Amino acid sequence: MKPPNVLALLALFAFLHSPSPTMSADINYSSAINALEGAVQNELKDFGIGGIAVALTDGKRLVHAAGYGQASRDSVFRAGSISKLFNAVAVMQQVEAGKLSLDAPFGSLPGAVEPANPYPDSPGFTLRHLLCHRSGIQREAPVGGYLDLTQPTLAATCDSVRGCVLVTPPNAKTRYSNIGPSLAGRVVESVTGSTFQEYQRRRLFAALGMTHSAWRLQDLSGVAVIPSGLRVADGKGGFSHQRTPVFDLGTIPAGNLYTTAPDLAQFIFMLDAKGAGQRGSVLSEASLAEMTRPQLDPEGAFGLGFALGKFRSHKTIGHNGAVYGHSTALLYLPDARIGVVVLANEDIVGARVGRLANTALALLLETQGGERPASPAADVDIPREAPTEFAGAYESQSFWAEFHVRQGKLEGNYASQPCVLARVGKDAFRLNSRIHDDVAMTFVRGESGAITGCTVGIQKFKRVPESRDGIPEAWKPLRGSYGPKVIPIVVHEKFGHLYVTTENMVDYRLRPVNRNVFLMPPGMYEDEQIVFLTDGRGRVPSVNFANMILPRLR
Repeated sequence: MKPPNVLALLALFAFLHSPSPTMSADINYSSAINALEGAVQNELKDFGIGGIAVALTDGKRLVHAAGYGQASRDSVFRAGSISKLFNAVAVMQQVEAGKLSLDAPFGSLPGAVEPANPYPDSPGFTLRHLLCHRSGIQREAPVGGYLDLTQPTLAATCDSVRGCVLVTPPNAKTRYSNIGPSLAGRVVESVTGSTFQEYQRRRLFAALGMTHSAWRLQDLSGVAVIPSGLRVADGKGGFSHQRTPVFDLGTIPAGNLYTTAPDLAQFIFMLDAKGAGQRGSVLSEASLAEMTRPQLDPEGAFGLGFALGKFRSHKTIGHNGAVYGHSTALLYLPDARIGVVVLANEDIVGARVGRLANTALALLLETQGGERPASPAADVDIPREAPTEFAGAYESQSFWAEFHVRQGKLEGNYASQPCVLARVGKDAFRLNSRIHDDVAMTFVRGESGAITGCTVGIQKFKRVPESRDGIPEAWKPLRGSYGPKVIPIVVHEKFGHLYVTTENMVDYRLRPVNRNVFLMPPGMYEDEQIVFLTDGRGRVPSVNFANMILPRLR
C-alpha cells in the first residue's frame, strides 16, 4: 500500500474546514439591505437625525455602502472612539517590532508621561493597563480634554498630565479614559520618530486602502466634514440645538479620526485577514488574537483597544464613538465573518446607532445562514389599564427620573433624556431614548404592594416623596454653568440634591465630600471630583472638574 500523501490530506482538510471562497459572493443580501434601509429611515424620522451612512461586510466583500438623509456613501464623519482601535493597532505594531513592551512599567518607555501614583502598595501601570482602561488614570487631561476647544498638540495634552495623580490604583477597576490611550499613542510617536498622524497615514491608511480618512482637519485635503447637530445644555434644564463646531481634539489617538463608512469597512477587512501574509493585513494573527481577547477586566469588556461583547451567541469586537455632533459604531463577528459600520451626524444618539448596527447584524445572519432570534417566552399577561401607579419621581445613586402617563403609555425624562417606556410585563418595561435601546427596567413594590422604586441596570431608584427639603443655603452659590458655551457643565438642584449635566448628555448626582468638594457617582467620571473654586467672598468664578479648570459662564 502506498503511504498517504500528507500534503494532499492537509490541503483537503483545510478546504473542508474553511468557508467556501464563493460562498459570500453567492449570497444575495438585497432583502436584508431593503429591511435595514427601512430601519434607517425610521431612526432619521423618529430622532431627528440628519444623515446616516452605513457599510456592511461579509468576509472581504463589501456587501453594501450607502448614505441616507443628508449623508452620501462617502460623507466624512468624525469617528469618535473608534479611533482607539487604530491607536491600539499602532501600539501592537511596535510591540511586534520589539520597540515596546505591553507589560513594562509605563514610565520606563520612551516619551512616557505619567501622573503620580499615590498608592504606595500598588505597582504602576503599563501599556496593557492603558489599552484596556485599567490604569487608574483620569478620564480627561487638564489640557486637550473633551471640554477643551483650543486644539493643543498631542504632546501638550500628554504633558499636562504631569502633576496629576491616579484616581484609583492600577488594575483596581475598569475606568474608561481618553487620555490613557493618548499617552500610548504619544509613546508610539517617540519610538518611531514620526507624528501620530503621519505614522497612521503610512502604516495603516495606505496599507488598508483607506483613501478618505485623516487625523486632523488640515489633512482632509479640502473635503468637508458632514454638517452635524449639537445638543447643548442651556443651563435652564433644557437643551438648544446648534450647528456643531469642528475642531481637533488634543487627545487625537483616542477620538479624532475623520473617516467614511467604506473606509472603516477596509479596517474590518483587516480583522478578517488572518495573518500578516495576506493582503490588507497590518498585524500578525497572534497580535490580533491578543487584542481581541479579554484582558484584565473581570467582566471581559475590553481587549487591547477593542470593546468586546456578545450578539446572541456570537462574540463581537469593535467600538462605538460619540464626539461633538457625531455618533458611530463599528462591530465585527469573527465567527460569522460579518461586520457593520453605522455613522450618524447627530449628537448623543448612540443607542439609535447601536440599534441599527444590531439590526444589520441580525439581517446579515438571517440571510447568511438562516439564523433567527430566539423564540419569545410564553405569552405574558400585560395589564391593559393605564400604568398610572408608576408615574412619579425617582432617584438612584447616579441619576434622577420622572415619569407620567400620556395617551395610556408611560413616558418622561431619565436624567435629562426624554424617554418612553414600553410595558412587557406586570412591573416590567423597556426603556428607549437617544441613549437607551430597549433597556430592561423593573419597578419594585413594597410590602403593601405600592411602587417604591425601580431598577435600570446597576442603578437602583427609590421613589422621591412629594414633600422634600431643598439644598443647603451654602450650596446655592455653586449652581450655574461652567466651561465652553457649546459643552458646558451645568450644576443645578433636583430633589434636594446637586446634580451636574455633563457633555450635554445626562445629569449626575453629586455626593458632598465637604462644602466645596463633591464626588462623581458611577458613570462617565466615576470616582473623580468637582471642586468649586471660591474667591473668598462667597462667589464661585470657576471649578476644577475632573482635573479641568472651567470658568463660570452664568
